[in-house]
Amino acid sequence: MLVEPATEHAGHWQDALVPLAAAATAEGHQAVVVTLNGIPTHIHRTLQEHRALVLTRPRGAGGRLLFTLGKGTHRGAAITGRLLPHRRLPHQVTLLARCLIEAASLCTARHVFKCEPEAAVILTASEALHGLARLLSRTPHLRVVHEVNTTEDLFVRTLGRLASPHKVVVVCPTRAVEDEVRERFPELRTTVHPFALAAPEERITDDERAQARRALGIPDKVPVLCVVGGWWPHKDMATTVTALERLTQPLHVLVAGDPTDPDLLHRIAAAPQVTLRILPGPLRPVDICQVYAASSFTTVLRHPGVGKESGLVADCARFGVPLLVSDHAPDLTRCVSAWATVVPSQDPDALADAIDQAATHPPPAPPPTAATDLGLRTPRQMLAFLKELMP
Repeated sequence: MLVEPATEHAGHWQDALVPLAAAATAEGHQAVVVTLNGIPTHIHRTLQEHRALVLTRPRGAGGRLLFTLGKGTHRGAAITGRLLPHRRLPHQVTLLARCLIEAASLCTARHVFKCEPEAAVILTASEALHGLARLLSRTPHLRVVHEVNTTEDLFVRTLGRLASPHKVVVVCPTRAVEDEVRERFPELRTTVHPFALAAPEERITDDERAQARRALGIPDKVPVLCVVGGWWPHKDMATTVTALERLTQPLHVLVAGDPTDPDLLHRIAAAPQVTLRILPGPLRPVDICQVYAASSFTTVLRHPGVGKESGLVADCARFGVPLLVSDHAPDLTRCVSAWATVVPSQDPDALADAIDQAATHPPPAPPPTAATDLGLRTPRQMLAFLKELMP
């Protein structure tokens, strides 16, 4: 059983949800996907094509009660956020709301099948109240914690102490994220493994590159940099934009996804060497692959110390996209230095030089071993790994 409580209708979880469900049904299991916060129509349709049972509404008295409480708590968090901007309380209320939605999802599956699932995985789990989610749902499960945005304050910590983290396992994408989780929950069982998946057939072919450029109206021979994904706070977009303003070589820049910053986009458009093309989100996985295929290379810049997994770096390894990446995380630098161009963090001059070099001398694509360097697994391998971890 796969639970996806995230409210966003875009993100890297889509790249895992469908392949994991397909791998489960291919092996003769009944794959159940619970998405009580909604799911994009095309993802829902694809899951059904793979014979997965998709539950989008709470079932059973317990599931309905917990879901109603969770939605009400989410509304409370939004009201609190408007009344108390830049305070911690809204984040604490959100943690409780996410816990209730997770418990409602697990209860829903228990009600439908009248038993405890063989394996239950929450793909975008809250970073707190791990034991409480199990207590409320009476279901052992795996939790994939992608990052730690906040921690438990006194009230939420008191709730968390009501339940032991027994029969809960947290999967962290990087050692840095695991260190944060273990610091807060020393009794919690944790492990480290990248969450992004890879398959050999995903690598972009020369024909797909030509087709993508024709579809997007980009000339065949011009150098193209793609900037993919939302401009979240952990990304160093200021350095990226400043570097683009300092280029000495002509470059097409393809910005794909939401949210973006209108002021920074205006600066990119005004940069003397840049031709800007914008593809606003949300984008489907096939659209994102087309953007990568049309590009000569991409860049991933983050602020120093950001240790969460980068789905964009995983994309480069999966699809074979040349990469310029900042040295914000030593572990990541060690994994990709053999095939990516690593530039100093927060250094726009160094980044501009690297982009100019890539524009005039296209960097090589990552080798097929790049996915292995990052520790990525195929969907079937990941499914087996998760089943082995079940408490």
